[in-house]
Amino acid sequence: MLLRHALSLCICFMICLMTAETGEAANFSINPVRVFFDGTSKTSTVTVKNESDEEITLQLKAYKWQQDAEGKDVYFPTTDIVYFPKIAKIKGSEEKIIRLGAEMPRDKLEKTYRLYLEEIPAPSAAETTTVKIVMKVGVPIFISPVDVEPKGSIEKAEVSDGNLDLVVKNEGNIHFIIKAIRIAGTDDSGGEIYKTDLGGKYLLGGNSKDFRFQLPREECHKLKALNIDIDTDRLSLGKKLDLDRKKCPL
Repeated sequence: MLLRHALSLCICFMICLMTAETGEAANFSINPVRVFFDGTSKTSTVTVKNESDEEITLQLKAYKWQQDAEGKDVYFPTTDIVYFPKIAKIKGSEEKIIRLGAEMPRDKLEKTYRLYLEEIPAPSAAETTTVKIVMKVGVPIFISPVDVEPKGSIEKAEVSDGNLDLVVKNEGNIHFIIKAIRIAGTDDSGGEIYKTDLGGKYLLGGNSKDFRFQLPREECHKLKALNIDIDTDRLSLGKKLDLDRKKCPL
């Protein structure tokens, strides 16, 4: 079954389920938060620590991770990643080691996956219905390409009806993390009168991602140029865009 999610860099999100027990989400930590297979080893481990006093049960599932034409994350069940155990019971304040293996050989393009750990709520005999918060965490897994070639570009930068539309292209064969997109607008004198930023997005190799920034109407009519700076964990991108004020909202 096709799963679609937009994930933040913190790689975790909450799901609210209706159950017969009042309670908070399980509190557990994971180390490391990302797993890399670089050709020197096909096995790795992840340590999960139960930060609470109560026993928790986690269900593990692996998915192939891709991105669609809009840069949105898309997931497919996979057998490329083997892992043990499939169900992990962890007592309060204890740790559990998850063993991982990669069945796929390295290729020209980086292969990307996520291992999801989802809390299974404990059963309850209570009859009342309340909200139970269940925690689900996705750990990125990367199989490095044979030769790493990081490369990127700002494929599009246009202003229309007061919106700045950007397309960032990962032209390389390995992912990068967009740590920050900084937009600074200057007026006729060169003074900075507008500034905004956005960050925290994975962009997988060979994919593009769309971004839209709404320019405030008052500032838009005073802007002469926009300076676009993109900072990633592998490279930096920049572009200067001269602004046609006719493209600002009336």
